[in-house]
Amino acid sequence: MKKQFTKLGVLILIIIVFAVGCKKNNGDDLTTPSNNPIDNVGDVADKVDPNKLMKDFESQLKTKDLNNVIDFINNNIEKLTSIEGDKMILELEELLESSLEPLRNEISNLTEEEFSELMELKGDDLFFPEPKVEDITNEELREKISNLFDNSYKLINIEGMFEPIIDYEDLKKYNDHVSDEVKDYLKIKANNSNEPMAVDGALRISFDELGERIIEVEEYIKKYYGGHRYEETLGLYRTWLGLYLNGLPNTPIEDFDSGIIKREVYESYKKTAKAKDSATAFIVDKYIGIIDENKGKIDDKVKDGVLSLVNEALYLLEASK
Repeated sequence: MKKQFTKLGVLILIIIVFAVGCKKNNGDDLTTPSNNPIDNVGDVADKVDPNKLMKDFESQLKTKDLNNVIDFINNNIEKLTSIEGDKMILELEELLESSLEPLRNEISNLTEEEFSELMELKGDDLFFPEPKVEDITNEELREKISNLFDNSYKLINIEGMFEPIIDYEDLKKYNDHVSDEVKDYLKIKANNSNEPMAVDGALRISFDELGERIIEVEEYIKKYYGGHRYEETLGLYRTWLGLYLNGLPNTPIEDFDSGIIKREVYESYKKTAKAKDSATAFIVDKYIGIIDENKGKIDDKVKDGVLSLVNEALYLLEASK
């Protein structure tokens, strides 16, 4: 009996800095420098050619073999600058994303016995704990799950099924070899892969924390306008702000019986509205005004204006560039 897999219903939605320079192996310890260029040929031979390394990296990428690509990055990224480091890690992310679908199929085709063993070892955790991999008795399954973790993935359990996702926290190990822009991006993504914002139509984090994540993404967008992951982070901002203002099916912003906005949500809005020089703060404050005018009741008249508010926030971000 095969387990059928369900997609993540909510976007689960993470970055890195500077690369160590090339190392040189010094030969004999000379007491006086030589003026003969031939004597310095060893130094030239030891220098790294970044163009050649990146061509080799592109060749590795074409194989789509994650193990080899990651090994290549681990062995060479410290020899390059953050420019090449950015390219390596962002292209690794793209390879990880493109490899998710076949990995999902592989996980969804586990036998009932394999699935049951993983569920038993997982216990009540949302994620399958990496330390539990060594406790898997089925050798083939143990190797499969171990390889998943080695390749910067993790297993989350959604609606009773396992879903592989990219482990952005693991990618932060490259922080010393990429730019601030990429490091900040990985931080945003890692926050979400460590603690998903929403699962099964319900928030897993507080409205306060959701507001903080939205402000963090806004700051990234303003700081790195037109950067490597600008469009993606803009999409995250649009989605998260919409969830913040609208709520989710299983985490509504209003009381079920009265339809009045929940106190903790209203207080979160007031807190977010105090952020300085923020398009988000301006829009949330405007939303508070709409809610107050409606005497705190969240009805269609209030919610129908959310899309317009989100679009206005996006316009303000564009105008502030």
